[in-house]
Amino acid sequence: MATAARTPNPTIPAEGRTKSLIYGDVTWVDISDPTPSDTAKLGRDYQFHPLDLEDCVSGRQLTKVEDHGEHFFIMLHFPVKDDRGVISSFQVSMFMGKNYLVSLHPASCKAVSELFRSAKEDEQQRGALMKSSTYLGYRIIDELVDGMFSILDGVQENLDAIEATVFDEKKSSAGAINRARRQIAVLGRIVSPLVLFLPDIANAQKDSEEDLSIYFSDIDHKVGKAAATVDEMKEMVEIYKDTDFVINSERTNTVLSILTILFTLTIPATVISSIFGMNVPLPGGWNFGVTGPLDYFGPYTSLMFIFVAMLIPALIMAAYFRRVGWF
Repeated sequence: MATAARTPNPTIPAEGRTKSLIYGDVTWVDISDPTPSDTAKLGRDYQFHPLDLEDCVSGRQLTKVEDHGEHFFIMLHFPVKDDRGVISSFQVSMFMGKNYLVSLHPASCKAVSELFRSAKEDEQQRGALMKSSTYLGYRIIDELVDGMFSILDGVQENLDAIEATVFDEKKSSAGAINRARRQIAVLGRIVSPLVLFLPDIANAQKDSEEDLSIYFSDIDHKVGKAAATVDEMKEMVEIYKDTDFVINSERTNTVLSILTILFTLTIPATVISSIFGMNVPLPGGWNFGVTGPLDYFGPYTSLMFIFVAMLIPALIMAAYFRRVGWF
């Protein structure tokens, strides 16, 4: 049978963004899309530190676990993916006292909202969740951590699709690889702080009569597995990036080789047509007895000077290329 809650202020918030639930001596206050007015009321009712309340509504991407003696302040970030496949993070904050838990999160965080709804509608579920405030906090975090793996699975599916096409020389996977790299980078920024701070939450069980070490150890194991998965994805996507670069380079080299061959085949015709297009007397040409502007060495003196002028730059370039070791 439910009894009155022993909280700093037993006032129960009105339904709306702020919802509350009591079971035994444990009170759960859940606030979706918290506003400064909501956090101000929490400050009056529970005397939480103003800086912690400010962090709950700020846009700063902070992850922290702080022991304030009478309660723990926990701020965590978890990934969420929208309909376009873009991964971002959302913030969940919790104040965990001996016989109360206050959770603050965006309304889009279905995991916490569904957990609260199931506890409210099902007394058996309520009793299973609210054995203690510490156990309730564990269950909330566990649900959020489990939700990460569906996103990780989606990214892994994208990597599998890239692997199926990256070795196809007729297709380019650069766009898909760049999107995957962005997703993995965001996941890395979210998961890394969880690995660092989540182990500190185990200290919150000091207010619990039940030993919850194995539960928090399970969360640490899951987060460690998620971090290892992200690291593995980073290595895979870099391999795919390098593979796509090599294949595209080979494709480009092949195209350039073909174009070079075609251009080389046209060089003789170009040279011959250029020479016979000159306005100077040419051997075998229709000169009509006209000599060029230069006739020191006969009627073809101008042609000789042109050949010399063409040869000198070619010899200079050949000497330079040999000096720098190009051939």
